[in-house]
Amino acid sequence: MVISRTEGTPAQPARTDYDVGAGALHPGSIGALYRAIIRRAFARGALPDLTADDLARLLDGISAHSTRVGLNQDLFVSGEELAGIMDALRWKSPRMPLAYNRNLAAEQGAAGRLMRKLE
Repeated sequence: MVISRTEGTPAQPARTDYDVGAGALHPGSIGALYRAIIRRAFARGALPDLTADDLARLLDGISAHSTRVGLNQDLFVSGEELAGIMDALRWKSPRMPLAYNRNLAAEQGAAGRLMRKLE
């Protein structure tokens, strides 16, 4: 069967195959999992620049939302357009993704490009 470019193809149902145990993860458990991973890494010496006080402050700020913010920033730095970032992370308005990128915008925008040329 030949499909022209204007016809498109039928939509496929979404597929999510994750196997992390017998039951689903509770949304509140994600932050606890991240904190446990970070504690383990610290205990094994994988975070040599952190003091115990730094670790405590870091752990207080860790949440499942941290990954969304981090991915938002990584996509922005990699050159993705705002519309693509909003679509990928299901932002409903540009306000939040732009707010999370406000510090990166200066480095990645026109001012940042100019400063790199002057270095």
